[in-house]
Amino acid sequence: MDEFCALLDHFWLTKQDDKDLFYAVKRAEPKYRAFLNNQLGWNLIMNEAVVKLEKVPSRGMAWMGIEDFREPLDYCLLCAVLLYLADQDDGAQFLLSDLTAGVETVTREICPVDWTRFSHRKSLVRVLSFAEQIGMLVVYDGRTEGFGADREQEVLYESTGLCHYFTVHFGRDIMDCHSVEDFEKLYWEGDDANARRHRVYRQLILAPGLYWDEDRGEYEYLKNQHGQIESRLEDMMGGRLQIYRNGAFQVLEEGERVGSCFPNTRGLTSIALLLCARLRERVLEEVYDRTAGDFVPMTRRDFIWELGQCQKETGAGWTREFRSRKPESVAEELIPYMAGWMLLEDRGDTIVLTPAAARWCGAYPQRFFEEKGEDPDEPLEDS
Repeated sequence: MDEFCALLDHFWLTKQDDKDLFYAVKRAEPKYRAFLNNQLGWNLIMNEAVVKLEKVPSRGMAWMGIEDFREPLDYCLLCAVLLYLADQDDGAQFLLSDLTAGVETVTREICPVDWTRFSHRKSLVRVLSFAEQIGMLVVYDGRTEGFGADREQEVLYESTGLCHYFTVHFGRDIMDCHSVEDFEKLYWEGDDANARRHRVYRQLILAPGLYWDEDRGEYEYLKNQHGQIESRLEDMMGGRLQIYRNGAFQVLEEGERVGSCFPNTRGLTSIALLLCARLRERVLEEVYDRTAGDFVPMTRRDFIWELGQCQKETGAGWTREFRSRKPESVAEELIPYMAGWMLLEDRGDTIVLTPAAARWCGAYPQRFFEEKGEDPDEPLEDS
């Protein structure tokens, strides 16, 4: 269903961004409302200003943060900016100097800011750029980026009022929550049928996969309800539900797209697929042991060594960005990228390959090694 996929793809929808899509999603609401309530347990905000699906995951993952944010201070300043905007009338204009003074007041007792420090100014620039990007404020005069170089830079903004819909409505007291794990416990107190159903559907829709180890409750639910789950997911977002003894995946068909997809055209994707193929063979050769659930722990040093061997064998086909770099340098980007797609878990000195690493493998066709004059920066059609 295109309208449901649009809710997944967008943080929120407004008439200013896409009037036709905004009204199409509102008109289709009866078609997906029951699915949201029964299978996902998500809250849907729908009024004349905005349509927003509060996509609370079954468990927090690193990639679920705001992509452009770099430091914990970014999130602290975002909260301060939200509090400042909440005090502004919809359509009210204000100056950057007024906002920075308000942010200083809010953060004074928690994380004091010093606008003479370049890092603090850049942090606020990232927050304001994000707020502008999603439509919480509009720049009327000046450039937000200028504040990073000059703290006397002035910018005129206007509040759109969307700040009131940014935060998730938890419906309960969260004052005792101090970590991601605390919020997860808040949502999943007990293990009744509704909680298990919501966890399974949310994980399959929002994350690359669903794994289980000692707790087989989710596996039993998937096995028993396989037909209904597959049918509902296909109706809502397309694709096919694939269940294995160690995990489940909602796999989209060629041409279907919801959010970010793997594999894609990024250079890191090719490296990940090639490395997964090599590691799969090494595990089958019993070079590395695997657990009963098909997870493969290995040292970080071994992982980098295998990446180096993969580079020697297939590096001619890597993009120019990675071809000449040392394996240690490539690993700095590759490990978090693969962790984001649940191909591995980064545990510091230990890297744990997940079952999906044996499933998502790639290889260059033989003609690549035979033909001359290939441009390695061009993707191979059948790689």
